Amino acid sequence: MVKILMVHGFGVNAAIFEAQTAYHFRGALTVDRVTPFFFPTSKQASYSPLAKFNIQYLAPLRALLPPFWEYYFLEGPLECGPAPGIDKIYPGQTYNCWFHFPSLIEIQSVYDFLEEVIEEEGPFDVAWGFSAGATIIGSFLLRHAHETPHLPPPFRAAIFMNSQMPWSATEDLGKDVAPLVLRLQSIPRTEAEASRAIARELEKYKSKEDMLNDAACGSHWEDGGLIAPMMKHAYKSTRMQDLEKGVLHRKYDDYRAHRIFPEVDKVRVPVPTGHILAERDPLSELGEAMEQMCEPSLRLSFKHGFGHEIPPARSPRDLVRIKEVIEKTVMRSELVC
Repeated sequence: MVKILMVHGFGVNAAIFEAQTAYHFRGALTVDRVTPFFFPTSKQASYSPLAKFNIQYLAPLRALLPPFWEYYFLEGPLECGPAPGIDKIYPGQTYNCWFHFPSLIEIQSVYDFLEEVIEEEGPFDVAWGFSAGATIIGSFLLRHAHETPHLPPPFRAAIFMNSQMPWSATEDLGKDVAPLVLRLQSIPRTEAEASRAIARELEKYKSKEDMLNDAACGSHWEDGGLIAPMMKHAYKSTRMQDLEKGVLHRKYDDYRAHRIFPEVDKVRVPVPTGHILAERDPLSELGEAMEQMCEPSLRLSFKHGFGHEIPPARSPRDLVRIKEVIEKTVMRSELVC
């Protein structure tokens, strides 16, 4: 049996991720066509009640994988706003995330949460994440490689779908990009570009504390500029919570947010990894950066033609290729780790 920890993205929840990765079908699946028949029970995947309402958005991905694989869908510990458009597809849900702001303190809290889950529900052979979930898995594995490389890794393999670049919980790993996150600006792909963007933002203020106070007022939330991926709804939420609690003068150090850049930080994920990228994903280059932070000899990748999503059933060629990457990655973990 292979036990897999499933980590959802920002602004969704475990049930939505379960529905997105599998609905129940029987029939022919080739690289040319899929003929599904829906039914409520399956040995290959647990039934999600959300599936019957949103068939056009679902992919029979887990149903294509070995039937003896077991999936544990982890629920994000914090509530937040829905990911863009997700409330139209899955209305009336509680939407969750892993952190409200990617500060060193909050990322460490995510690590503590994952360690508790592994202790209580694990061990897990594989971690499989989508979007922010993949980012968290990558960050967690890089923390292990950076701090405790002499110990066995928390997972023997990892699957990254539409990942973004990882965050750090320590000052000696990654670069502080909080000025960009506080201003809701997109974080560039390279450390050099990020440094230039940070310098431009800091020129607007006398001090970093002034920037923090301006961010607390929220005057730039609707300025039409680019926003840091995943951050806008959660950041607005946590700042409003601060204001309601009377927290008006936090120090800048409370918001230090270290992003790991592959060209500067030489630590690498040491286990077999599978990377699913997307041609029309506006964050695709961030997933490519995550791929670069994994051991080159142990990684596999595939890029499909869709956006920031899992290809649906109408694209069986993509699903079969994704299935192959996942299976080969898990097989490699049995030989390497």
